[in-house]
Amino acid sequence: MKVDNTLFFAAVEERLEAGERVKITLVGSSMQPTLCEGDAVILEHLAGEPAVGDVVLFRYRGQHRLHRIVAIVDGVYTLQGDNCVGTESCRRDDIVGRMVAVEKHHKLKHFVLRWFGHRGRKQLRPWYFGLLVILMWAPLNGLGIPLDNYILGLRADHLLHASVFIPCALFLWDLFPRRWHPWLCAVAIGLLTEGVQYLLPYRGFDINDLVANALGVTLGWAVILLIRRYKSAQ
Repeated sequence: MKVDNTLFFAAVEERLEAGERVKITLVGSSMQPTLCEGDAVILEHLAGEPAVGDVVLFRYRGQHRLHRIVAIVDGVYTLQGDNCVGTESCRRDDIVGRMVAVEKHHKLKHFVLRWFGHRGRKQLRPWYFGLLVILMWAPLNGLGIPLDNYILGLRADHLLHASVFIPCALFLWDLFPRRWHPWLCAVAIGLLTEGVQYLLPYRGFDINDLVANALGVTLGWAVILLIRRYKSAQ
């Protein structure tokens, strides 16, 4: 179940004021590499005065942020994320808690979140589609790579086609307002790559490759939907 951020942080502030420790899971990359998306931080109520170097939860322009205090001048606190260029400013009353411990999440999970979250997808997108062009249109036959071997009764090149297209819809996810459009666009890209191969003298059009492309796209799309359903249920 999703909870509105305003209600969530109101509950966090209430528990901190009551003297309880609160654990929250981070979203975003503003505190990398100290804190990564998915890490759980333990917060406690700040009874005394915060010091430079403390990582604190504070209110800023209607939001709650978790950044480090980098300067204190005349009662004004300047804060900055370890991975940020810009800074924020606030007063003492806007600081609601201080980080006292961190629970690092699993390295594999961090890798997935780092490279397949929104920021990671944006960074990897041109590299993925560049690799896709190379694999689909390069003269692989001239390299002497065997493409007609069989693995578990399936041709190796068909498995390659399906595997390459599994993440295609994921890298298109942020570019379309309607959530079924990435799947449709990824299938169209699979058709385009096979169509171009028909025009290349050193490659050839294969309907089975086209089917493998579509199956890879659909498999990746199904995984995306399952993950989104799981996150929505939480």
